[in-house]
Amino acid sequence: MRGRNPQWRPSTGRLVGVLAVTVATVSFTGVRVSWGATGTPLAAEGGSFADPIINLLQNDPAALTAISPFTPSYFDADVDQARQDFVAGATDYAVTELPLTAGEAATAAQNGRSFAYVPFAASPLAIAAVVECSQTSTLTATTFCGTIKVTVPILAQIFTDLPPTASPPPGGLGIGRWNDPELTALTPSLGGVSTASADITALEDVQPAASNYALETLFVNNATAKPIWDAYLKFYEGVTDDTPTDLWPHTNGTSGGDVTLAQSLIPINEQANPPAPPSNPQTWGQGVVAPLPIDWTGAPRNIPTMAVQNAAGAFVQPSVASMSAALQDATMDPTTNLVTFTANPNDAAAYPIPVMSYLVVPTSGLAPAKATALAAFIKFVLGSTGQAEVESLGAAGVTPAMVTAGLQVAAQVAAEASTTTTTTTTSPTTSTSTPTSTSTSTSASPNTSGQGVAGGSGAAAATTSTSSPSLALTGGVPWPVPLVGGALVLVGFVARRTLRSRITPRGSKT
Repeated sequence: MRGRNPQWRPSTGRLVGVLAVTVATVSFTGVRVSWGATGTPLAAEGGSFADPIINLLQNDPAALTAISPFTPSYFDADVDQARQDFVAGATDYAVTELPLTAGEAATAAQNGRSFAYVPFAASPLAIAAVVECSQTSTLTATTFCGTIKVTVPILAQIFTDLPPTASPPPGGLGIGRWNDPELTALTPSLGGVSTASADITALEDVQPAASNYALETLFVNNATAKPIWDAYLKFYEGVTDDTPTDLWPHTNGTSGGDVTLAQSLIPINEQANPPAPPSNPQTWGQGVVAPLPIDWTGAPRNIPTMAVQNAAGAFVQPSVASMSAALQDATMDPTTNLVTFTANPNDAAAYPIPVMSYLVVPTSGLAPAKATALAAFIKFVLGSTGQAEVESLGAAGVTPAMVTAGLQVAAQVAAEASTTTTTTTTSPTTSTSTPTSTSTSTSASPNTSGQGVAGGSGAAAATTSTSSPSLALTGGVPWPVPLVGGALVLVGFVARRTLRSRITPRGSKT
């Protein structure tokens, strides 16, 4: 198993935020507490992968009515931190693309928090690129080099361009220029790439990210791309274990999540109303390529995306239609609700880098009013309006079977409001399966018992529940603690948002 990137460190803002959460979840008796009573946030935490989607859903007028009198709240940490804070009881629910690890599930059980997954959005991981072939004073769609086609091995070479001092992996040292013969053979217009865009600058997130996991898994599952990826791992980490993780092995890159990657490609002026990208192409990330969730590529940036070759040999761009096709090849574990995407060699319409996003919700330990509000929010997300909003940002809505499973979870959450049992103890359950040929498969980092990012069997929702009248999540709140914790959360949030605006892109490859 690969370890955490030694160059990644949490920002000061995150450290303050984590401190705040820690303080806010310790009562005077040493028992964690909920966010509070009526009028407080229905608090969620997750990575940045589905940030635009979840914010759109949370702030829909119908959703606001459904969770009233609570208010929506979403803290964009990273996908690892979000799961850890959820099992600690620091948030009411989490948004994740990676199932909880066995250790996280055990922690949740120790804290009296059983949980369940609700799949709600199937997103294509886009390969976004700004490559200009006709340079003008204003960069528009007509100046780009057209739809760039890439095979998975070519994509691996783009993201693993090694320095000349490295031992050449099978396939060479990688691809560092957009007019490379392997690229122009598939996209002839790249032969006329402008000087400003000629060099490829591949960016990745140095923090834990679902995008990293999905891209690594794509390479590992492709017989030709795998040795290229393995050579890259060997050079930068000195390891031969290529089990995908949510960390990128390179010590450089960007920090701050998907918003930083998006800003590196096409920055937008957040102060404008509405926000808009600058018209001067010199400020755009010419030649930059990055893995980016589809919900970050749309308006107002409208970042061009590549067509990636799928298992059937077709070149497919990320879209609702291509993601819906991939979803038809997927299966859902009826025990965990985790989804496995299978690369179908007969499906020419399917996008090859699918990712499923889940709500992870407590099925025990939530205050009655919160349970009622969260159940209503789940129903909204899986309803026609919520699923339409998911698709409005480029992801695919989930299948009817997944909706049915999610509504069953909503009923479990709602039942917490009427639970009167004072003490219950059951044995934890886990579910494992043999990995299949998937476009996103086994993960040793986020999920030690199965498969991950775009689905797979993972640690099942822990059914261990140990509660008693003294468990603060089932009732009143020691007021001084959440008040102090809330103030620290606010400080941490502001500090983190300030620091994450910094961009540290890797230099152009040669």
